[in-house]
Amino acid sequence: MQSESSARVVSRSVPLLGPIVLFIAVALYVAAYLHWHSLSSQVDLFVYRFGAERVWDGQDLYSLGSTGNPRTMLFVYTPFSALAFLPLIELGQTSVVILGLVVNVLCVGYVVRRSLGAAGVSSSAGLWALTALLAAPVIWLAPIQLSLQLGQVNLVIMALVVADVLSPATRKWAGIGIGIAAGIKLTPAIFVIFLIAIGRRRAAAIATATFAATIAIGFLLLPTDSREYWLQGRFRDVHRISSDPLANTSLQGLLLRLHWLSGWQTALVVAFAIVALAVATVAWRSGRVLLSLAIVGMTSVAASPFSWSHHWVWFAPLLVHLGLRAYLHRSRISMVAFWMLAVILGGWLVPGSGDPPNAGLLYFRHPGLWDQLLPATYLFVLVLVLICTTYTLWRERTREAAATVDEVAHEDARAKVGADAS
Repeated sequence: MQSESSARVVSRSVPLLGPIVLFIAVALYVAAYLHWHSLSSQVDLFVYRFGAERVWDGQDLYSLGSTGNPRTMLFVYTPFSALAFLPLIELGQTSVVILGLVVNVLCVGYVVRRSLGAAGVSSSAGLWALTALLAAPVIWLAPIQLSLQLGQVNLVIMALVVADVLSPATRKWAGIGIGIAAGIKLTPAIFVIFLIAIGRRRAAAIATATFAATIAIGFLLLPTDSREYWLQGRFRDVHRISSDPLANTSLQGLLLRLHWLSGWQTALVVAFAIVALAVATVAWRSGRVLLSLAIVGMTSVAASPFSWSHHWVWFAPLLVHLGLRAYLHRSRISMVAFWMLAVILGGWLVPGSGDPPNAGLLYFRHPGLWDQLLPATYLFVLVLVLICTTYTLWRERTREAAATVDEVAHEDARAKVGADAS
């Protein structure tokens, strides 16, 4: 794995600015949670625990929701994921809430710190100060803010994938994290294809075997639920997730809302994913490991049949990549892009929107075409990232080719001069 950093030191402002910005970000979180106690409801985490309770009691997973309603708050995940959350059934409600918040916050910190370490930033270069500076806007990204509020598993999934993808290629058991993540929430399986594309076939094989093992465990311990989920198509039944078309932030959701390419939507999604994976692979080989990681993660959300807004936690490694370019490589364009995205994608509160208040751009609803396009904002950000990355890679290749031609011309000229002299 190539490094995004060389022997550089962060800007002189970072050691002072980093801790201050992080302190302000955390203080705002504490103030918000103290003012709106319902922010710590962790409602989705209790859906996971509900699934674990159902299998522990020998009941089916998919007929009822956690409120007793067969249409709302349904358990929509794999049988293996219900088994994974069995430890929660021994905890009280307060303990579950605290555990969910602590684990998710630690996952955010881990992703930022691990990303910087993988990019080659050392302690002597200002690792911890830069970690503090970048973690501050990352924890206030709307998808991450909502994941913390709901007790979603997205941040744990991202941490598992990051641990595998950013591990050394020689690591013996790399791939297990991706396999477990896919066994819980399917979409991380796209990273298996990415591992193959970048030449890490052993890790891809281990991830595939681990994913297959999670399915086998489900069939062994929960055969009826596993047949319903895997063989009777429950895994692709998006109607159980939400009946609101505006809630779907994926590419397929956009196409369905606009009634475009009926019958060709799946083919277009597959083509989009292939192009995005190709861009990510070239970016990886050029040394932009965090950018490629972010592209694949965002593509997993965009290509899913249904994606909630809080699934887009993969903006985190994108911001870390831009932060590195801004504060380590002194790129002004990257600095502008970093703070613009932090603001656009931030979880700032929407006034007068209930208790707790909604947060982020996607809640600025307005009837008409705006409402149809607004849920695709994150998708448009991904498309913009793909365009900018493709242009940057093309420009670098052009410069390298021109430099090679110049070098060959100079060598020929020197050889001619030498021949004439002799």
